[in-house]
Amino acid sequence: MYCPKCGTQNDDVKFCRGCGENLKVISQAMSGRLPVILASKMDAYFESKHERFRRDSILGAVIGSLWLLFGIKTLITGGGNLPGFHIIVGCVVLLWSFWQHMVYKRTLFIRSNMENIRAAASAEGFQRNDVREITEPPASISEFTTERLDPLARRQK
Repeated sequence: MYCPKCGTQNDDVKFCRGCGENLKVISQAMSGRLPVILASKMDAYFESKHERFRRDSILGAVIGSLWLLFGIKTLITGGGNLPGFHIIVGCVVLLWSFWQHMVYKRTLFIRSNMENIRAAASAEGFQRNDVREITEPPASISEFTTERLDPLARRQK
């Protein structure tokens, strides 16, 4: 086994001889036998990250709107210094909030795709195809090119 961190070849050892990386966890991950505790901790981490994106997008939208409204108010009433600064900060925070919301939506999309893949991989998700229902074999990739080459071969003979 080669260490993914430094590339040193190691033979059945728990730690890399070159850099000290834990190879037992890496070999378990490669073989699909990660401990349940580690997998559940990773799922909890991703879930908290997902919720953080949602929370930050809502909080950013509220704060950005308040900054923008305060900047517009100071611009209209003429009171206070630098009303343009407040408007710019409000717009930047709103853009950041929009970005966080887009990341949140993307994680929802990826999460739903992963759930669909898991459902399809389960025993109930597979549909059994009856071989007798297949009437003809699928077309070959080279089927149409062969037909085009045949007349050229006849002309050359």
